[in-house]
Amino acid sequence: MITGVCTMIFIVYWAALNMLFHFKMKKIKETLTTVETPQRVKIDTTFRQNKLTYSNYWFLIHMAIIVSIAIITILNYNALPNVIPMKYDLQGNVISSTPKTYLSVLAINLVQLGIIALMMLVNWSIKTSKQQLSTSDPAQFAAKNIQFRRKWSLFTIITGLLLTILFAFIQMNMFVPNLVLLKGISFITPVLILLGAIGLSLTGRQGGGKIRNHQEGRERSKEQPVNDDDHWKLGFIYFNANDPSFTVEKRYGIGWTINFARPLSWVLLLLIIAIVVISRVLSQ
Repeated sequence: MITGVCTMIFIVYWAALNMLFHFKMKKIKETLTTVETPQRVKIDTTFRQNKLTYSNYWFLIHMAIIVSIAIITILNYNALPNVIPMKYDLQGNVISSTPKTYLSVLAINLVQLGIIALMMLVNWSIKTSKQQLSTSDPAQFAAKNIQFRRKWSLFTIITGLLLTILFAFIQMNMFVPNLVLLKGISFITPVLILLGAIGLSLTGRQGGGKIRNHQEGRERSKEQPVNDDDHWKLGFIYFNANDPSFTVEKRYGIGWTINFARPLSWVLLLLIIAIVVISRVLSQ
């Protein structure tokens, strides 16, 4: 309950902050002097020939762990207690439990499979997202963008593996309870993931580029990138029916967002909501 409320507060705060600065920037732009400069689209046709991400086959390791734990659980089903603990408080006391059934003891595996499917989709999105364009030194920008994608692809695979191991420990705790070890792993895993995300954000930044442009004025291109302000609703919702891309890099911040003009985007959104709801129901 507390986690859900905190998440909703964060989402509302994040959206409000984005809209605040979006409308401020629009007002600033209206006061700027308009200069007629050429807008030119540059496309590197060899960009997709590079290895942009690590293969989704790496998730076979995650799958092997999930299947192995599920088989161990089924083979030792009779050794499990008749009531399965589902939630613990910070002191290690059971606050939620459910009668033993095959569905209840394998619920964690179903959640794991949902998470891995989502991770594979994220990895695929990193690979296929829209190519970012730059009028200033496009070759160097493309090289940094490739490096940026590969780092986040590796981070996605490692994050999936850490979560798989965490859930495996939770499931094994049904057979060999060890709350001290479980609490330690439950604390360390999210900390490692958070530190990794912060480290990548500080060293790679969006698109692999730098926030500030250190080029001298004479080195900067006089051509302007295509103005796509109209396709960013409220500053953070990308909606472009003429863009076949399913995902694009966020306009600011770190990560990718979906093109809400594509029907598949809404399917993905509903899928994520379904995973959250099913996980919630199974945990009851």
